[in-house]
Amino acid sequence: MPSVSAMSGGSPARSRESGFMLHLLALAVGFGVPLPGLTGIATTFVDPGVTGYATFQSHNQKVVANRHGVFLTYVRSRDEAYMSQEWRLLRSSDGGRTFARVYAATHATNPPVIETDRRGNLYLGYVDFAGGNAYIMKFDSARGYSSSPVATIPRGAAGKYAMLLDERRRCLYWFAHNGTFARVELDTGRVAVQSIMKDGPDAALQYPSLSLAPDGVLHAAWTTVRHGQYLYWDIHHALSPDGGDTWHAPGQDAAWNLPLVADQHGPAPRITLDDEYDRHTWLSNFLVSNGKLHFLYLAQTEPPRQHYVRSDARTGRKELDLHPEFRGESLKLQGLDGFFAARTTLPNSPIYCVLQSNGRIACLASDDNGSTWYDYAVSQDVFTPYALGGCREITPEGWVIGTFTDMRGEFAKDANRLVFLRFRAGLSRAEVVSCKFRGGRTAIRFGKHWGQPSLVRVRSRGGQWSPWTRFAAVVTIRTSAMPSECQLKSRMGTVSEAFRLPAPEGETKR
Repeated sequence: MPSVSAMSGGSPARSRESGFMLHLLALAVGFGVPLPGLTGIATTFVDPGVTGYATFQSHNQKVVANRHGVFLTYVRSRDEAYMSQEWRLLRSSDGGRTFARVYAATHATNPPVIETDRRGNLYLGYVDFAGGNAYIMKFDSARGYSSSPVATIPRGAAGKYAMLLDERRRCLYWFAHNGTFARVELDTGRVAVQSIMKDGPDAALQYPSLSLAPDGVLHAAWTTVRHGQYLYWDIHHALSPDGGDTWHAPGQDAAWNLPLVADQHGPAPRITLDDEYDRHTWLSNFLVSNGKLHFLYLAQTEPPRQHYVRSDARTGRKELDLHPEFRGESLKLQGLDGFFAARTTLPNSPIYCVLQSNGRIACLASDDNGSTWYDYAVSQDVFTPYALGGCREITPEGWVIGTFTDMRGEFAKDANRLVFLRFRAGLSRAEVVSCKFRGGRTAIRFGKHWGQPSLVRVRSRGGQWSPWTRFAAVVTIRTSAMPSECQLKSRMGTVSEAFRLPAPEGETKR
């Protein structure tokens, strides 16, 4: 399959290869019936022959959605020196059932990072180890996603990196594990680069991550690596109120002197526990939502500890640390790779955490900003997932989307499978304690409920739906006949499947 260098100046028609359709092994391997009571996670085999590093770095965003479709990036093949790797940008116009190639290139890079703006434009960031720089490209939605270079980031090349779009400030942030932080102005292509981090006495910066709060505060979190040893040492957090010019801890106003010391000897608050230094502790994902900092990491202690940590974004105070297990009613999540998704602009948005549970892709959800979690979704099929990551924002149509590499062979071989996943966000469910029908009214008493239901309606045995009524513990709905089914609508506007009501108590025909 041909590939065109993104920096070669090739024609848009040649580089897009817009007519090429990827052949899928199975269009709907996960579109079957979910486990009882849970939402199904649909999965599509996008490419059956990829390297084990196809979706490397779960905290990076490699899949996004806008009104023009779903877009994803991945590495298809690699060489032993990591200096010649084929990567691709794909697009789906049918919700992720099929994908077409938008662009392909061969560089010394990991899977490129991808962002989308409100107009549907794409911004893609990748590194070139040979030249030592990072590059930003734009794919213009108004021009059929033809590509153009935006900026070169000097010293931006590193094996681990993070990129984030800030539409309010009209810029992109780039944070590489060599300590380089860059701000790229989208309108001018101007690049401001500074070194914000340096090695500590025990460990060096390894995996950087970025998240942007709705109030414009930029947050960074990172994993360090022990000097001279393959050991992920500790995890830290910092924030910047001014787009990366200054950095400090939550609850502090004084800016730190740059560059920061990366490990526990520096000023940044530590997330990991004191007894976890001599065990791998790797930050899977990090999200700022509803005024809280949400961290997901696995400590490879004996036995392993799966952590969900929540801190207050304003004060930095740690409020929750759920470990050694992170679970709902029956699903227990555990793994190095996973991601959070929310609608961060919606106050009190549900938060979804996607990880694996015994080989199935699984999701826990929280309606109370992480205080409690419940089973939400699971895949029908079992995989060997690696580098499971996704879009941090729920899509405009209300889906959680992600990708992972299904390990079928060796990391270095092109014998693994790229998998796309999606499931519906905002679905509510509730227990019905009792249902009574008298005098043209139906009274339903609900017990536990999940998924922030806001409205409810019922359907009679003749098939007529009642008007939507505000959800409550006890709700009375005007109906002309005995109801047989009920339906819920969540705060996000998502409508549940109709579910059967118990046989109502009430009037009978004489």
